[in-house]
Amino acid sequence: MNADSLRILIHGYGNPGRRDDGLGVVFSERMEAWAAGRGLSHIRTDCDYQLHIEDAAALAEADQVYFVDASRSDIDSFRLSGVEPEVRPGFTGHSVTPGYVLHLCEALYGRRPACFLLEIRGTDWEMGEGLSVEAARNLEQAFEFLCRRLAQGDIEPA
Repeated sequence: MNADSLRILIHGYGNPGRRDDGLGVVFSERMEAWAAGRGLSHIRTDCDYQLHIEDAAALAEADQVYFVDASRSDIDSFRLSGVEPEVRPGFTGHSVTPGYVLHLCEALYGRRPACFLLEIRGTDWEMGEGLSVEAARNLEQAFEFLCRRLAQGDIEPA
């Protein structure tokens, strides 16, 4: 399968009203413009405040999925890791994880696309719009990385 025949979903999530928590949403919106500007119709994007169980239906229509979220973890500017199905959803709707959405996709639709989590390091979680300078720099590095990866058609974790 070549890169242009892969159905790719970029799903960013977070709250843009809490500064760097909006990294996933900003990333997804930027990726949408990038793909449209290059006529890459096989790349779709989605974004929301949080993941939902209904997102499993969108995963079922993809061959490769990148969940994109802000991170408080002690990482460099970003980190890409593989996502495995997780059976436990957590205690509230706010704790739906990429792994649980993947589990639902497999259980309900019999599909298991290659899934990855792209975490982008943030530093400012206060109320307000716009990214911190550091988060914007991290976003740029993560964006350039994923654009190169998509252009090469990679499907294995980095």
